[in-house]
Amino acid sequence: MKKLMLIMIAAMFSVVAFSQDKKLTELKPAQLPKEVTKWISQNLSGGTIVRAGKIEEKGVVTYGAVVEARGQKHAYLFDKDGKFTGKGDQLFDGKGQTPAAKPPVKSSPATDAAPKK
Repeated sequence: MKKLMLIMIAAMFSVVAFSQDKKLTELKPAQLPKEVTKWISQNLSGGTIVRAGKIEEKGVVTYGAVVEARGQKHAYLFDKDGKFTGKGDQLFDGKGQTPAAKPPVKSSPATDAAPKK
């Protein structure tokens, strides 16, 4: 399970790094904004930052931190000021890949007529 999570994390950073107009810089946890580490210590007691990065996309800066807490690892995202914006786990399926785009669901046109026999 730990190896799978590490693969997912590596995939997250790789996807971001190779996307157009995106630049990823891997950081040491101590290089994260103080607000990020403060949020993690207040909200994830006993959590340890095992991986960190800075994502720049079209002038927008986002920080990512992978935190191991209570035996599980999860990715968390923060804005340029270090404010929590959400979890990053939803970016991946269980195989460490970004989910493929799902085709739109087609609905049947509504009819007032009874079905033909």
